[in-house]
Amino acid sequence: MNDNWNEIVETLQPYVKCNSTEFEYQHEIESCLKILGWKTSNKTMQSQLTLGFGAGNTLRPDIILYKNGIPVLPIEIKRPDNVCNDKQVGQLGNYMRQLKSNIGLYFGENIRFYYDNPNDLDNPVNVLTIELSKEDFNGDTFCEMLSYEKFNANNLEEFCKEHYHQIMSRNNLHQRFSEYFAENNVTRNIVSLIKEKFVKEGFDENILEDELNKLVCRIEWKRTSSVEKRIENTEINVPASENNETEFSLDGIKYWGIGRFVLAVVKQYVSEHPNITLKELEEVFPSHLSSSGNMGVVRPIEFLNEHPKWKEEKRYFMEDNEKITLGDNTTIVVNRGWGNTGKSRPHFQRFLEYIRTLYTIYSR
Repeated sequence: MNDNWNEIVETLQPYVKCNSTEFEYQHEIESCLKILGWKTSNKTMQSQLTLGFGAGNTLRPDIILYKNGIPVLPIEIKRPDNVCNDKQVGQLGNYMRQLKSNIGLYFGENIRFYYDNPNDLDNPVNVLTIELSKEDFNGDTFCEMLSYEKFNANNLEEFCKEHYHQIMSRNNLHQRFSEYFAENNVTRNIVSLIKEKFVKEGFDENILEDELNKLVCRIEWKRTSSVEKRIENTEINVPASENNETEFSLDGIKYWGIGRFVLAVVKQYVSEHPNITLKELEEVFPSHLSSSGNMGVVRPIEFLNEHPKWKEEKRYFMEDNEKITLGDNTTIVVNRGWGNTGKSRPHFQRFLEYIRTLYTIYSR
C-alpha cells in the first residue's frame, strides 16, 4: 500500500469520526494534497478562487489544482457526513465546465472521481469511489494519479473516460436484461430460444410447442464479485472494506449513495401505491429499521417542529423535491442518517435485508 495513502487516511480519519466542519475538513484535505506535491506557495493549489462568467455571474470552487499555470482539476468538498446528491454533483459539473475540464474530484463521505461527457448535458458521472480506509486499494490509484510530479491531465481523463464507458456499457446491458427478462417477457423469450434449439435437433415443432406451453420461466441473479452486483437471495453484508458497494440502485442504471438510496426506495414505493396513508407507509417501513427508532425511516413534516435540533442538523431530506406527499395529503420526510460510508452500518444492512423482500437491488 502506498505510504502517502496511509498518511492521507491517518490525516483525514479523525475529522471524519468527529464529523468536522467543512472548513476544518478542507484544511486537512489541503494538507493531504501537499503530501502529493501540490502547494499553495507556488499556486499549484488555490482555494476559494472566484471564477467569473456571463453577465456578472461567479463560481467559487473549493480548490483548483494547477499544472504549468493551467487549471487541471476542480475539487468540491463537503462535510464528512454528507450524502452526495445530484445538486452537489451539478455544482461540481459547473466548475468543470467553466474550467473546460472533463474531470472533477469530490471529497465528502468518501473520495470520488467524476467524468463529464462533453457530448451530453447530463451531470458528471462518478467513475471511481475511494473509501477513506487503508484497505482500499484504490487509494494507490488516487495517489498515483494525483502525484504532482507524475500528474498528466490527459492520462487522468483517459482513465476516467475508460471507466465511464465501462459503466455506460454495463448499464445498457442491465437495461437490456431488465427488458428481456421482465416478468411479462421472460417465458416467451426463453421458450423461443429453446424452441429454436430443439427444432434444429429435429424434434417435431407441434409436439415441442405443446410441451413448451407448459413451461414457466423465472430468472434469478446470484451475487458475483463484479464491479456491479445484483443482490438476490443472499445475506446482505456491507463491510467498510468493500469499497465497490457504496452505491445502490433499483434498476441497475440510476445509482445513489446509502442515504439517498433510502429516499429513492421510499419514493418508488409511494409512486407504486399513490393512495397509501402515513400509517400504512410506517407499517411498510417500520421505525426499527433506522439507527434511532424515534427518528424512524419516514416522519410527517410536522414531526420536525417537535424536534427543531434534528431539523437544524438536517437529519432528514427536506428540500422541496425530496419531500413526499401521500394519498392522505400528508407530507413526509425521509431519514438521511444511515451511517457514513467506511463506517459500520448495521442499520443500513438491516434496511437492505428488508428491502430486498420488496425489490431487486443492484450495487456497485
